[in-house]
Amino acid sequence: MNQLTVTVPITLPDGYEIIETEKRERLEADKRIIWDINKAAEISGITKKDMYTILQQFKPQLDIDNGGCVYYPYGGSKYRIESLGFTKFMRNNFARIMKEVAR
Repeated sequence: MNQLTVTVPITLPDGYEIIETEKRERLEADKRIIWDINKAAEISGITKKDMYTILQQFKPQLDIDNGGCVYYPYGGSKYRIESLGFTKFMRNNFARIMKEVAR
């Protein structure tokens, strides 16, 4: 039986990459839509203490009552943080956060 090997170059669009199935499954397994304060601190690499400071310092922008991504606790409830919105906030405000909060 004859065998033919063909190499075909494929260009992926910007923002796309190929990852191993195992790595993709690990990333998906770790993905949560709603974080608690511990998960937000862990994912962002900020201490829990600094996370509380960020949540208080930026409450006007982050509070869901103002269109933000954080549910602020009252009456014994806990913080609930929408992961995608909070990640975008952290990326868009990184310099300000580091200057004002995490010194």
